[in-house]
Amino acid sequence: MSEPGTLAKDGNQPPADGGFWRFSLALYGRPGAAAACLALQDRCGADVTLLLLGFWRAHKGFPGWADGELARVTAALAPVNAVQRPLRQARRALKALQADEPAAPALYGEIKALELRLEQVAQVWALGACRASPAFRDPEPPGREAEIAAAAQHLSASLDMIAPGDAEALQLGAALLDAAFAA
Repeated sequence: MSEPGTLAKDGNQPPADGGFWRFSLALYGRPGAAAACLALQDRCGADVTLLLLGFWRAHKGFPGWADGELARVTAALAPVNAVQRPLRQARRALKALQADEPAAPALYGEIKALELRLEQVAQVWALGACRASPAFRDPEPPGREAEIAAAAQHLSASLDMIAPGDAEALQLGAALLDAAFAA
């Protein structure tokens, strides 16, 4: 995802996302969530869209990933990520140049807006690749404990895929869980 606070500044929601974008804005805006997401992204190679999708699925009553589903969603996100990564690098480089280059602030803003729009596209693609049908979730909305357990299961699967057994990834994942469910 973009730097902390970027998501919350834009209220655009892609069509037919089942509330995933709004959910992501709320979760990403919680104290500590953006920092944990960005640290997982930068230090461990996590896909923030995938992390947020796991939390959204838990919130919607999906207890975990179906067989092969996480790999399918990851593969579906690969083309968008191939565009997002260099844009993120360019945006960060331009941020450092803002004091020295007069054109840098405008270019930074344009790249940031494009990166944000690509995040919305990634969410639509991720939803299309996962089984977000009511038939695959628990029939009753999850209680808080069930939602936390499901979020932990989704997060654990994502972390095992990118950084199996990595203590730092686990610590950052725990920080994200804490931020997501802090009272």
